Amino acid sequence: MDAKAKRNYSFKKAVNLLGKIVANSLNTMAEYQNEAIQRGIDTATDINDKKFKRLSSDSTMPIRNRRKQGFTPLDTARATTVKSLRSTRLIKAKASELVSKIRMINEHGVYHNEGFVTGSNSMIPGKRVDKREWFGITKDMRPSGAKYKNYVKMALREIARSALK
Repeated sequence: MDAKAKRNYSFKKAVNLLGKIVANSLNTMAEYQNEAIQRGIDTATDINDKKFKRLSSDSTMPIRNRRKQGFTPLDTARATTVKSLRSTRLIKAKASELVSKIRMINEHGVYHNEGFVTGSNSMIPGKRVDKREWFGITKDMRPSGAKYKNYVKMALREIARSALK
């Protein structure tokens, strides 16, 4: 009795879909990462889940209030005419270019992310401003993070399913 095995998968189809699946996965991860960065700003928490240091009530807050700039350097509540410090741009991955990126729009956001010393023409010249790591890969999206692992599992499931299509 000869039994014929029937193939229910196609590696050729999987290969053809692979670039698109990886690009979609990277874009989904980047969208989540961007939302996590914005959530961190809203909750005054950095990318390592640490709370931002409070602003100086002696200098920073009175200056910001006089200029109507908001409650924190990353706040956008009153930013209407200039790009806010928290503005980002998502550059999506494509099947032909498997890289997704999140870019800061405003260069001043970089200063707050790295720390800086105020200039000589500042209201408080020569003042050291501590960094606030608000922009970057959040703790849960690093290779050991729970969200990262979930996104990798989802991508692998989609790749496995693609062979069955």
